[in-house]
Amino acid sequence: MEEKLKEITEEKIGFRIKALKDSKRLSQIIAKENDVDISYNTIRRFFGIVKNVQASNFTLDTLSRFNGFENYADFIVNHKLMYRWRQEFEISKIIHRGDDDRLLEYIDRSISQTKSFNLKLIQIIRELLLIGNFNLIRRVFELKKMNADNFNYDSKVLIGMSIGYLISIVNKKNKAFDELILNENFQDLVITIFVDYGNLRSYYSEIIKKIHTKSSRKDLKVFCEGILNLNLFLNKKNSQSFYILKEEDDFHPILKSRIFAQYLLMEDSEIIIKLKNYYQKHLEGNFIPIEYLFEINFTSILTRNFEVMKWIIEKIKPETDYTFFYKDEHYNNFLFMKLIYYTKMNEYEKIAAIDKNLIIQRFKSYEDMALIYHNIFKFKWDNDKKYFESYMKIAEKINPGFFTKKYFFDYFN
Repeated sequence: MEEKLKEITEEKIGFRIKALKDSKRLSQIIAKENDVDISYNTIRRFFGIVKNVQASNFTLDTLSRFNGFENYADFIVNHKLMYRWRQEFEISKIIHRGDDDRLLEYIDRSISQTKSFNLKLIQIIRELLLIGNFNLIRRVFELKKMNADNFNYDSKVLIGMSIGYLISIVNKKNKAFDELILNENFQDLVITIFVDYGNLRSYYSEIIKKIHTKSSRKDLKVFCEGILNLNLFLNKKNSQSFYILKEEDDFHPILKSRIFAQYLLMEDSEIIIKLKNYYQKHLEGNFIPIEYLFEINFTSILTRNFEVMKWIIEKIKPETDYTFFYKDEHYNNFLFMKLIYYTKMNEYEKIAAIDKNLIIQRFKSYEDMALIYHNIFKFKWDNDKKYFESYMKIAEKINPGFFTKKYFFDYFN
């Protein structure tokens, strides 16, 4: 802790204590600021300029008070909190003074896999979004270290979800925003992570169309086509107008699940045969990783394909202990599908066990869609009109032409 006290003291005064003159200068600063006399020899010994001895309580308390703490004991307990707030205040000043290069240098120097910095990075980008500085956000995402390959999947989810929520409320009608959404790092870390199903009728589809038109990357084009197909389905367009998606070996498992989910949207009559082939192709050991079924699970709910739900339930390994958050989220997705299926089958004990462990908020960008079906499920058992009212409110936002009163009351028929 003494090393940390030395570090923040030098940071405060803006120079290193390396010589006699530095010690004298610090002694004078402390005397002027705190009205306390601490000899330059004491300072020399504390900073190791001359032979060091154990620092006295007076020395530690004096330097702690100089840095804004009551005493050394207070410094030990609270220095991390105070340093964090001081750092956040400095970052906020840099943002609002328009010192772009300094902010970029700080981010480039600090980018890491640690959750603490990722949270700080999210805070910076969110603040820039709110003030509409899309050019600077683009420059942040242009940093080489912001390549999605430098983040694990949990970090991508954290960044994408935290930033994605704000996109719906910012002013998107300017050239700088268009340039931002065409940045591939931004696409990989935000657009493809936070899939805003709740705003498919509005801004999100427009963003996806622009990316689809401009992108040359196969995975991004296929991702966009999957989203656009879903929008066509919800608007009850003929499947002949759908994009045909083709899987590539190097695609992410969730993208592969989105590609297969198109068979459900197109009501393919050979869906179970194709599902068996898909399952065999992606087996690892004796079971398929749950992310390969992520989009299939939810699309089977959307299309009321209870045959597909039954087949998947019989195949999935019932595992709940996941190291990574996103795995837990995927299992929650699977649980929800089981809840819908067992409700159809009237298996009351299984329904009660699943409903107790289900957390709707874990669906993130799927939350509005999940609430649609959770209200349908709740109404079946409670017959309370509040669930219908909640359903209609969400349906009006997502797509009232698809999520109709008839859809609500006929879902399990």
